[in-house]
Amino acid sequence: MKCTFTADARAFTITALALLTAAALSSCTPGDESAPTSSLSGISAIAPPPARTSTVIVTSIPLTGETTSSATTVDTAPYAVSGQPGSYRWSYARDPLRECVLQPAGSRLPQRITCAAPYPEDAPSIRIGAFDGPPNAITLTAQGTEPTITEGGPTPAPALTAGHRLTFGDLSCTALPGDAITCTSPDGWFTVANGVLTTS
Repeated sequence: MKCTFTADARAFTITALALLTAAALSSCTPGDESAPTSSLSGISAIAPPPARTSTVIVTSIPLTGETTSSATTVDTAPYAVSGQPGSYRWSYARDPLRECVLQPAGSRLPQRITCAAPYPEDAPSIRIGAFDGPPNAITLTAQGTEPTITEGGPTPAPALTAGHRLTFGDLSCTALPGDAITCTSPDGWFTVANGVLTTS
């Protein structure tokens, strides 16, 4: 649609000019489908097309949702560490071997689960006792998570198979398909899946 008219700009005040432009635009007849244009004493006004908008929807699928709701809680006895009452070990991946250990509260430390986990190569170094270097494991307590450094045991821990859960009071771990695991506490969680560690 296109409309054109001319007039002597000197004959109008600014207000009259605006009214004349509006009237001319409203009296246009269908024709050219380009944006409406008016020409008044060499001044052109082009009505802008409607602004384009887009919507992006971000969704997330928590691994601790439907995937773990159907998990079976299993007896912890097969995972008990001989000679260390209250301690348990299990593995959730074999290639590479990744193990977890539950340690009971003691020595001013709370009950905690520690699992081997992949960290980015540029992860900051930490110091844990005699160990100094990049983290290779994550510790979960009732209060949350923190990176740590561990050494593997002398023998591989028994496997916790996918779809099975171990529960120790407020702490629990569920093995997921694909050598993955998710562990939760009242105020924290972490998941290792597809070689990536995510945490609260």
